[in-house]
Amino acid sequence: MSNAHNPIRSAPAHAPHNARRYRATRRVLAGMAVSWLCMLQASAAPYPAHAVTLISAFPPGGIVDIIARRVAQSLSERLGQPFIVENRTGAAGSIGYAYAARANPDGYTLVLASGPTTMAPPNDSALGWNPLTSFSAIGMIGTIPQAIVASPAVPAHDLREFVPYAKQQGDRINYGSPGLGTTPFFTMELLKSQQGLAMTHIAYRGQPDVMVDLMRGDLALTSVTVPLVVANVQKGKMKALAVTSRTRVPALPDVPTVYEQGMPDLGISNWFALLGPDHLPPDVVALLAKSLNDALATQQMQAGLAEIGLITQTASPAETMTFVRSDLSRWIAMMSKVSAAEATSKAKGMK
Repeated sequence: MSNAHNPIRSAPAHAPHNARRYRATRRVLAGMAVSWLCMLQASAAPYPAHAVTLISAFPPGGIVDIIARRVAQSLSERLGQPFIVENRTGAAGSIGYAYAARANPDGYTLVLASGPTTMAPPNDSALGWNPLTSFSAIGMIGTIPQAIVASPAVPAHDLREFVPYAKQQGDRINYGSPGLGTTPFFTMELLKSQQGLAMTHIAYRGQPDVMVDLMRGDLALTSVTVPLVVANVQKGKMKALAVTSRTRVPALPDVPTVYEQGMPDLGISNWFALLGPDHLPPDVVALLAKSLNDALATQQMQAGLAEIGLITQTASPAETMTFVRSDLSRWIAMMSKVSAAEATSKAKGMK
């Protein structure tokens, strides 16, 4: 009997293959639907929904890294998700800052910024980030002031006495720093320009070498973060002429501030702030800012940071951004002037 007269038609030979393909397609579509649903649920979940990366632009064990880890721990405890410190080092912090600046602005990549000089690099478009426009501010953490210290042989007890002494000595007064562009270098250069001094700069590989030569009498002056000089000042191995904080430092209560001595422009401290990529969502910024300020208000956090010489200082995101931009603009302008002066000096030497 032909198929034309048979009411029961046989299935096409390719039907099983089509059925398998249909079932496979359903499985794929179902999987995609589940994935989309998970993505929607994740996007609707309150921040943070998973771990957050906190970039430290400097090596483990340093001041920046120590502060980053303490901040990360406190934020983890308050927000219920891991805040993981990731060290991305090199180029005086620029590699870490560039990574954070290019990150997705969703709050899952932040950076522990330290300033002023490590966030104020020379104008270089190849860096891939701009310290004034590439970041959203979350909040200030605090400052570590400097101490302006002198050799024991220097016959001055504070900066007011040092200035006339240095003018008498002319370029025979040497000051040391860890190199061009560092905070001690610019602090001393600012002192020179404002007070009309002719001190000679000597660059070293690091601050420890500077302090050795200072105590030995080969140098007259330098500036160092307070925690590094307290013991030697107390032992009489060097003299502290001033501290750069607005109020006196408890570890050096007899040392006057630069503000007390009428030199407020020398109030240059290393500051630390929590930043994220530009265009962070306002609700994420608000939550992180509150959590950070709550953490800094605890006695435990303040005591832990005080151990490394940091004076806690809180500020709103808007206040933080205003401070950061103002301070960095000042330093970038100062770097340009120093670079121009160096170029002029070299040009004169070639004639």
